[in-house]
Amino acid sequence: MKKRLAGFIEWVFGHRAVFLIVVAAITGVFVVMSLGLEINNAHDTWLPEHDRVAQLLRQVDDDFSSNVMIFSVIEFEQGVFSPEALTLVARITQELEEIKELFNVTSITNVLDIRSIEGGIEVSDLIPAIPETEQEIEELREYVLSKEHYVNSIVSEDGIYTTIMTNIVQDQDEVKVAEKVFRIIDELAGPYPHYHGGDPAIYFYMNYYMVEDMKVLVPIILVVVVIVLSFGLRRISGVVLPMFMVSLAIVWTLGMMAVLGFPINILTPAVVVLLVALGADYAVHIYNHFLRRGDISVSTSEIALPVGMSALTTIAGLLAFTTTRIEVLNNFGIELAFGLGFACILSITLMGTLIFMLKTKPAVDLDTGKVDTHVFTQVMHALGGWVHDHAKVILAVLGIITVFIGINIVKIRTNVDFIEQLPEDSPPRKGCTILVEHFSGMYPFNFYVRGDLTDPAVMNRMNFLENHLRSEPNVNGFTSISGIIARQNWLLNGIYAIPETREGIANLWFLLEGHSVLKTFVTTDRTKGIVNSVVRESSTNELRFLADRMEAFLHGNTSGRIVTIDPGILGREGRELLGDVRLNEASQQVRWLSEFYDRAGRYDDASFRDALARGLSRLDETIDLAGVWDSVYGYLSEETVEILPEALVLQSIEYLEENWQRRHDPELSAALSDLLADSGVMDREDADITVSGLLKRVDSSYRMAQVDALRGSYDALISESLTQNADFRKRSDGVLWELLSPRPAFFSSQVAAVPNIEHAVVSSSEVKIDQAGMPETVRLIQKILIRSQIQSLAIAILIVFSMVALAYRSMRRGATSMMTVLVPLTCILGFMGMMHIPLDLGTVLCGSLIVGLGIDGSIQFLHHYNTLHLGGMKKRLALQTTMGHVGRAVITANFTTLFGFIVLLMSNTSAVRNFSTVNSVAILLVTISVLTLLPAMVTVLHLDVIDDLEDGQGPQ
Repeated sequence: MKKRLAGFIEWVFGHRAVFLIVVAAITGVFVVMSLGLEINNAHDTWLPEHDRVAQLLRQVDDDFSSNVMIFSVIEFEQGVFSPEALTLVARITQELEEIKELFNVTSITNVLDIRSIEGGIEVSDLIPAIPETEQEIEELREYVLSKEHYVNSIVSEDGIYTTIMTNIVQDQDEVKVAEKVFRIIDELAGPYPHYHGGDPAIYFYMNYYMVEDMKVLVPIILVVVVIVLSFGLRRISGVVLPMFMVSLAIVWTLGMMAVLGFPINILTPAVVVLLVALGADYAVHIYNHFLRRGDISVSTSEIALPVGMSALTTIAGLLAFTTTRIEVLNNFGIELAFGLGFACILSITLMGTLIFMLKTKPAVDLDTGKVDTHVFTQVMHALGGWVHDHAKVILAVLGIITVFIGINIVKIRTNVDFIEQLPEDSPPRKGCTILVEHFSGMYPFNFYVRGDLTDPAVMNRMNFLENHLRSEPNVNGFTSISGIIARQNWLLNGIYAIPETREGIANLWFLLEGHSVLKTFVTTDRTKGIVNSVVRESSTNELRFLADRMEAFLHGNTSGRIVTIDPGILGREGRELLGDVRLNEASQQVRWLSEFYDRAGRYDDASFRDALARGLSRLDETIDLAGVWDSVYGYLSEETVEILPEALVLQSIEYLEENWQRRHDPELSAALSDLLADSGVMDREDADITVSGLLKRVDSSYRMAQVDALRGSYDALISESLTQNADFRKRSDGVLWELLSPRPAFFSSQVAAVPNIEHAVVSSSEVKIDQAGMPETVRLIQKILIRSQIQSLAIAILIVFSMVALAYRSMRRGATSMMTVLVPLTCILGFMGMMHIPLDLGTVLCGSLIVGLGIDGSIQFLHHYNTLHLGGMKKRLALQTTMGHVGRAVITANFTTLFGFIVLLMSNTSAVRNFSTVNSVAILLVTISVLTLLPAMVTVLHLDVIDDLEDGQGPQ
């Protein structure tokens, strides 16, 4: 191998002109290609392409742009309810609406408002014209702050903060669009404090801080490495040549990124900085060996193998990241692997060529044979002897320390909070704080429903899903087409529930046509919708536990088919079991709503179930029909086709009262029609229409009276504040209304145990329901991080061990080299647990990287030691000489790497800072391990035949 390397080196030196031209040409091509690199810090694009969770996230974004939303918060110290503040918000809203890449620009001035008017409901903007008088302002303030769908959604409860929310059109550059939005708000908001949130804002500022890192950190690391090289090698050429190799390696790496289609991302500054720090290592070892040997051809051919092996092991550790399913980590490993490979090749070939051409002088005077000694070399020489003499004690102490620190590995926790990657004083961090403290939060979370959304049963189940979401303490800001339809129905008919006919839904939906907000939660073909919400908590554990709970809920309470049941078709047993199902679900939903509107309260399903069961059993005794007769009187007096005389109205009511139990009998309907037609007020056709409407009004009024009676059954279970909460009453009454439905809707799995249930199914609809949004995304990334750490670490250890063992043709030497890395690795993982440093997008890189980096010094050490020892030098002297020569290079190289990591501590992003913190400590531990643990193991273990002979002859 050495002869082949020597021949190759001689060939390169002999064709140096051609070689230099080729290097220059490659560099020129890569420079041009690197100019086209793009920036991408969108975390959704980092997810596995074919993963189901990632596909759902992207599909929801494509359908609704739910994650591509910018939140802009403006603070008005005197409150938003003033002509000046509202005028400013209206102006900003109008300016943003002019941006073609945006849709559904929503603010307090134009948010969808649905209110009752005489004869029906009206759907319009909340503030069609800015109020001018104090009375108008006060009326607006009271109205807005009385609506739960506005408070903490579009305006804070104290009226100080207001949000402007914008959605970005699909396939637009989110960062560029965000920049336009920020620029307009910065210009118009002027002195008013304003903040931004949402994924596009995070991406924009990640890009910004990444560029800032590149501007600051790269120059700093260049200066630091120059200083370290100057101290370690004490030659101008020892500084210039390694730095030139590193610079070329960086250019080649950026060019290769362009070739591979890799974008610049949050970890790119770390790649460049580490290329400077690590790439210089190979040049340092080659240059240091040249200073000792004198002949560049001989020294390069001798050192090329261990340097190449060091590079390959590091690259192997990095390429272990290709097994991860997170794109940004995958790219990091490939980019740095290519970069270090380029640095190694250039150091062996180009640097040797330049030394040959420049006729650089070595540290050995070839005429006198005197060697330029250094105090550092003498210290290393002495340390080698001390370690040899105390090898067993050193091994015992290091073993105890490793076990003590290593037990803390179990304390490591994960962190996938993207907003925490940014500086605390960054606009998105401030915006997130405001959104959490004064609004519903920032992270979207939704149930993604695919099916026929015009089917009342499907919408009914969407309301069921929303009610469940309300039971989660950190979830708020609910929006859905089912919620809006239910709100319209409440304003029009006095009941917060989905109409039970397609016609009823269609009539209400018609009033919403043309409003862009619909596109954010329902598709135009009405086959896909989301029950959307916002999560206030950003903690990784809270988000993934939320995703776990929702997964369990969906698995246990939903299915792919929704059925509408006619209980009258069932037998007695079936009706009883169906009644139990209905009662259980109603009590469940009332409990969810109670927990939402009374966070301090503690409620349980069983208590509500018992109360509702008692209420149903004595419903006939507690119901008050006065409201029914009032409603009937109002209908006959004001809503009939023709105006009825008072006497005829009273006669009709009296007849209905006398025959109340027969109200569903067709003969009763016919008799009432006869009564109206015989009066001569209207013809038979109009009479039939009037009676049909009358009986529907009777049924709905009676059902409302039943709801009123049932509501009182659980008043004793809830707090006084809850009994007086109009929003709770509105929604819980809707649940009771559904409990009393003659045709209830369920997921088929909910009623599967009811005998002969399929015979009672009057209609069914196929659906698919999944969760999507940040909690599910965080859970996915958290799983991948843990899997990536274990998988990449195992692969890196296996590959590196195999390479070293094969290179030395000794399992024992391979194991010895690996122990030099595994001990520091165990300590650094334990250190993460002790110091509560999380496993995140930065620290997940540490394990495999340290395996690759740490093996470098041990390879150099064992190579030089074996050469001396097998050449006849006694073990102790061989260790001292190796420490004196290799120790200096190891410390110079590792401290160059260390300073690279220290420079990264100044990064603006926490993932990079955590990455650099862990690796800074790790490289120190690896250096200590190479200088103490490795020579101690070499002393104790028999690594070759010479060891056996020496031990047989006694200590030397």
